[in-house]
Order: sequence, then structure tokens, then C-alpha cells
Amino acid sequence: MIANLLRNQTGDKHQQLESLMFVNDIMNKTLSIENYKKLLTINYIIHQKLEHSLANMLDDSIASQLDMKNRLKLESLQKDLTYWNIDVLTLPPLNFELYLPAPNNAEVLGALYVLEGATLGGNVIKKHILANSNFEGKEAGLNYYGVYGDDLSAKWKTFVAVLNETVQEQDYDRTINSANKTFENLIKLSKQMNWNTPVFLG
Repeated sequence: MIANLLRNQTGDKHQQLESLMFVNDIMNKTLSIENYKKLLTINYIIHQKLEHSLANMLDDSIASQLDMKNRLKLESLQKDLTYWNIDVLTLPPLNFELYLPAPNNAEVLGALYVLEGATLGGNVIKKHILANSNFEGKEAGLNYYGVYGDDLSAKWKTFVAVLNETVQEQDYDRTINSANKTFENLIKLSKQMNWNTPVFLG
């Protein structure tokens, strides 16, 4: 099954990304508001540049099976940026070339595997952030990490089922390569954001 291969063959990239996304601070309940804003900004930029393109590149039947219109997260991220007074017009340009998959179901699903997988831990992340005294009374600024609510498990199971049914063995490498390159998008952007502290995050 391609889902199992993806988990195994993107593990290094996943681990590298986690090291850049303040996972220890989140789990230790020490995440600063400044670094939370960086997380939001990273996720917003990636979704703003990829989300609608990926959804539109899928065959209609697959998009329907996934109920893609109810998987879009950009609106929730926009709400969070507004809450934290982050002006999207001041976001920094990318200092690297963004990877965008070819309009091929196998490649698009590889990229979506990364974005959907990021959402999978959202409820746990939200719980830990809300247990952090820095975020007391600030749940209204955590829309992205709770975007699927109680439907999180069901949406992930549906995605994995569609992924496994859709991607044929001859396309496994294309899907894995796309997922790794999408992880690299996030890794490069995380490094860019962590090297710089733009004034809009002050």
C-alpha cells in the first residue's frame, strides 16, 4: 500500500521538518507567541501557494471522494492571521523555488499527503498550546490546528483509502517523490522564517 511506503520513505524529511517547527516547545508547553506566529505564517504561505492548485489538479471523481471543498484550510489560517494581527501583505517572498507537482493524480496526492498529515496532529498540538500559559484565553487564534474538529480521524481514514485505491504501483515513485519535495517546501520555508524575524511578527 502506498500510504505505508510514504510513511517509511518520507520519514527523514518529516523528522527534519519537526525539528524546525518547534515541536519540543509545543509538547513542553513553552512555545512563545512569536514562534507560534511563525508556524502560522509558514502554514499560511504554503497553503496559499498550493492548496487551490492541488485541489483543482485532481480528477473530479477523486476530488469528490475526498470532499476537497471541505478540506481547504486557507480560510482558517486567514482567521488566525487576522486574530494575531499578521498582515498578509507584509509576508516575505520565498527565497527558494517552490515545488508544485505536475497535474497528475499520483503526484498531487503525494503533495496532499503532506498537508493532510500536518493536520492529523492538529488536535494534539492545539491541546498542548492551550495548556501553555502564553495562550490562555486565546483559543480564537487556533483555528488551523482544530480545523477538522471531531471529523479529524474520519477525514484521515478517507484520505488514506482514496490514496491507496487511486495510486497504482507504477506511479508509487512519483507519489513518494512529490511528497518528499513538498516536505522540502516546508523545510526550506521553515529555515527561511527561523533565520529571519520579520517586523510583522513583533
